[in-house]
Amino acid sequence: MTHSLVKVLKFGGSSVGSAESLARVTTIIRGEAASCQPVVIVSALSGVTDLLVTLTNSNDPEVVIAQLARRHIELSETVLDSRRRYTYLRTIGGIMDGLRDRCHLPDDGHRTAAILATGELLSAPLVAALLTQEGVVAQAIDARKLVLTDHQGVVRDQTKLQISNWYSDLSRFVVPIVTGFVGSDKDGNTTILGRGGSDYSASLFAEAVGAAKMDRWTDVDGLYTADPNKVKGAGKFLYLLLEDATSWNEASALGMHTEAFLPVLEACIPVHVRSTRFPQGDGTLILPRLLPGRIERDSRRQLAHFNHTTSSSSISDARLKEVQP
Repeated sequence: MTHSLVKVLKFGGSSVGSAESLARVTTIIRGEAASCQPVVIVSALSGVTDLLVTLTNSNDPEVVIAQLARRHIELSETVLDSRRRYTYLRTIGGIMDGLRDRCHLPDDGHRTAAILATGELLSAPLVAALLTQEGVVAQAIDARKLVLTDHQGVVRDQTKLQISNWYSDLSRFVVPIVTGFVGSDKDGNTTILGRGGSDYSASLFAEAVGAAKMDRWTDVDGLYTADPNKVKGAGKFLYLLLEDATSWNEASALGMHTEAFLPVLEACIPVHVRSTRFPQGDGTLILPRLLPGRIERDSRRQLAHFNHTTSSSSISDARLKEVQP
């Protein structure tokens, strides 16, 4: 069954870092797929990007690579059946071979980015395999083919066009599991969007596919005035204006990628910060000031389309009756 409502769901590293958290993610995506068309953005498993940072400067890369492979192999053995685990282990092997080759090459200006991108390239196929095993047809998508960057950052117009074209060709029966954090330049070299870049990826995809909403899933139920794990009595925001959240985030007050909200702000898309540990919670709903205008425009467009379709059907029915004996 297909749905017209499109939502972007972004899951951070803590949401995909263990068997328990992956089970929660699977349940959430299955529920969303029953009522909308989800586009899923995933980060690397928790701690993996930090491990890859050590790899960029390691004198003994084989030790770190073995540790990285073991982390994903052990998790796949816990959550995947034998057939899907075999396929995923082959994926791990190919990625490890490429990573090993890159580590033994001199830094050509692209070496570090290629190494750091490995975490998402490993997590997306794992989530896709688990979802398919649980009855949701899913496909891992390498965002390097869709997100274009240059020396100044993401080339927004071209990226939007590439994502839009990709999505228009995507089967509505498939849930895409997209690698966050990564992109490529015009020469095909792997690039990264910076710390917290998966949030930016999700925002870019939400804008390009015309999402009705972007859900940012994490292990904390919303946005707080301070880190609730460190500051006792930190207050939670139930609602925020997206314009205010964007300004605070650009000033590094929210701890997210500084450009994370820009695409959804320009596209007037609400953002919901939610917890995978407490999915029934309120979270924090971040609403664009101009959202009522967008809702009105979208509603009028839908009604006009419905009326046109209904009118066309009525005319066709009338003509059919005219030729019937």
